[in-house]
Amino acid sequence: MKTLLRREVASRISGLTLVCAMFWSCSTANRIYTEHDIVYSTARFELKYHVRDRDRRSPLYFFTQSIVKEINQGNDVSYNAYDVLSLSGSSFRMDEKVILVIDNKAYPMNVNRMELENVRSISENTADILTADSTSVSVITGYSENNRKITRFRYNIPATVMGIIKESDQIFLRYYSGPSMLTVKPKKNSIKKIKELIDIT
Repeated sequence: MKTLLRREVASRISGLTLVCAMFWSCSTANRIYTEHDIVYSTARFELKYHVRDRDRRSPLYFFTQSIVKEINQGNDVSYNAYDVLSLSGSSFRMDEKVILVIDNKAYPMNVNRMELENVRSISENTADILTADSTSVSVITGYSENNRKITRFRYNIPATVMGIIKESDQIFLRYYSGPSMLTVKPKKNSIKKIKELIDIT
């Protein structure tokens, strides 16, 4: 009986591992995509990565950053960042500030655009009850409401700052929301990909 139970548990774990592996292999995060923009005659390289905040005291749920590198016909290089922060519904409005902290030195970014969005979703709460003939029926017992605030930033990262990132050991981003100081720390693999993006010519 114990052997059968162990096999069943092992089978479920391996199945779950396979599903997770398939999910990550299909993910568009931590990959550099290359396109040619015929309108502006530029080569475009886009990197997107995600960070999930594990700090329960922080209003930040989820962070996504896309960095677009463009090289024009004169070999001029520009970097534009697009940050999306998902915060709790009770959080304060974010300050219009983005600060890159590289090896403990702060580099304030010049924000070109900031967008705010409130997202509200309602889900049903259900419970199974037994009827007189012992069949199970699912009934709605109430509703749950989930509110989130989405903040989007667009800004240019100077090539000089990207050069500093290339030689750095530590990078994080800093934002402010009322009394909350939000710190986003990209994972090592994401930092590695950012450095790969810088090296592309």
